[in-house]
Amino acid sequence: MLAALVLLLLETGSSLAQPWPLALILDYVLGSKSLPGAVPGFLSEGSILLAALALLAVFVSAASRGLSSLRSYLLQKLGQETVFDLRNALYERVHELGLDYHNQKRTGDTITRVTGDVREVRSLLVDSVVEIGSSFLILFGMLVVMLFLNWRLTLLALLAGPFLFVAVARYREALIQRMRTVRTREGAIASVAQEAITGIRAVKIFGREREELGRFREESAESLRASVESAAIQARFGLLLGVVGGLGTALVIYFGARQVLAGDLSVGELTVFVSYLSQLLSPMWSLSRQANQVGQSLVSGERIVELLNAEPSVKDLPDARPAPQLSGHVSFENVYFAYNEEAGYVLKGMNFDVEAGSRVALVGASGAGKTTVTSLIARLYDPQRGRVLIDGQDIKGFTLKSLRDSITFVPQEPMLFRATVMENIAYGRPEASREEVERAAILAGADGFIRSLPEGYDALLSERGENLSGGQRQRISIARAMLRDTPVLILDEPQAGLDAEIAGAVEENWRTLTGGRTTFVISHELRLSRDVDRIIVIEDGRVAESGTHEELLASGGLYARLYALQEESAVQP
Repeated sequence: MLAALVLLLLETGSSLAQPWPLALILDYVLGSKSLPGAVPGFLSEGSILLAALALLAVFVSAASRGLSSLRSYLLQKLGQETVFDLRNALYERVHELGLDYHNQKRTGDTITRVTGDVREVRSLLVDSVVEIGSSFLILFGMLVVMLFLNWRLTLLALLAGPFLFVAVARYREALIQRMRTVRTREGAIASVAQEAITGIRAVKIFGREREELGRFREESAESLRASVESAAIQARFGLLLGVVGGLGTALVIYFGARQVLAGDLSVGELTVFVSYLSQLLSPMWSLSRQANQVGQSLVSGERIVELLNAEPSVKDLPDARPAPQLSGHVSFENVYFAYNEEAGYVLKGMNFDVEAGSRVALVGASGAGKTTVTSLIARLYDPQRGRVLIDGQDIKGFTLKSLRDSITFVPQEPMLFRATVMENIAYGRPEASREEVERAAILAGADGFIRSLPEGYDALLSERGENLSGGQRQRISIARAMLRDTPVLILDEPQAGLDAEIAGAVEENWRTLTGGRTTFVISHELRLSRDVDRIIVIEDGRVAESGTHEELLASGGLYARLYALQEESAVQP
């Protein structure tokens, strides 16, 4: 940046020098002036002077272009490196922020901040700042030279200056307001597109293409309106600048010509003066154009700073330490938790104690808090009150990375990536050997269909694994869990999307998958709950019942009623 600024100063000097060779030719070659100390018959004839001034014009022009090119290269390099650093910092912050932040923000808006807004800040750094700086330097340099040549004409030329700067300030504020609307709408547009493209299967199944197009157009209309208003403001300012500049030029030419006729000003000096005056409008016009870009960049900068300043609700405490080798003894002590405190608590004084290596089923109606319990164990959220402990230690005392390295989560909707089958299975343990990956796939009942793929374990999956069936995706997710081998295992509807045959195969490997691990199973199908060591029944955010399958059936409580309803529906034709 410093080197670019030095080059900018030199470039400004060369730009100011450009009209002087012509002025000297008019005065000393075509006019009657002679250089001080000139030798009669040598420079006075003008031929050598004309050649020298022509060469000077070439040198000044080449120097100006060369300095501009080198300065442009340095700033482009700086801009690209800044984009690289800033984009990485933003993406790192996106991953640092908790699920509470991402649940509140639209995905497309966050993506726009990491991509489009960063490009706008680069434009501010590489284009706007330099162009504005260059414009001010040229303005200052020309004013100094003009004052030296003729202060009266200079003051006449500057009569319109205060009005123009007031207009710039006024139009800039109006442009920034429009640009805020444009950037906000662009984030909304990206979100609408991202939601529709991600859920394209549902859009087509329900025939909602026209409705999605309507949503997209509605969001785009506000951006279009603000952009058109911004262009109109810029056009009005350009017209004002042209009228004022034209009047100023006319006045200077009129009074300047009178001074030439009176002998107070040479033709060359008037030429330099008029040349500067015409160039004087160019920096002002450049400043007006940059007002639009600066406004847009500043709004993008606000959005970037907002994301960078967002604090993760779940983060490592200052004294957090890596978790030791955990056995998996999990306890909840009077835990209260709300996703949104205004909506009320989801968990209301949750208490339970699970021995290491136990298999536990979390049972209850939808919305009772089963998934919330497992999210708190993995510290995706922190409770407002109470404590979650593993091996008798508050999990807030562990670093997030070490805690989550001790927990494997098999979600209801498998999370697959655009990568090979092997890379997807080994996602939680990338150092695993191919033999270990294949063994995990066999235990999950996935080896057969994987080998039937054209490239087997090296087959490339599409985004979210859309080129596989729901059951196949779930089996890969289960294989990933088997390979990871952590002391705590969380299964959220592990048999969802599996046909009866494959569900039976997974159930046969149930003991292998959960052996020696503290396992929490969330399942609306109570079939797996018969084989667990303990069932925790959750109702209204609290533990309503706890015991084995047989104990809870004998008690005739909530679990017994839920189990009876499920058995009844299973035998109906």
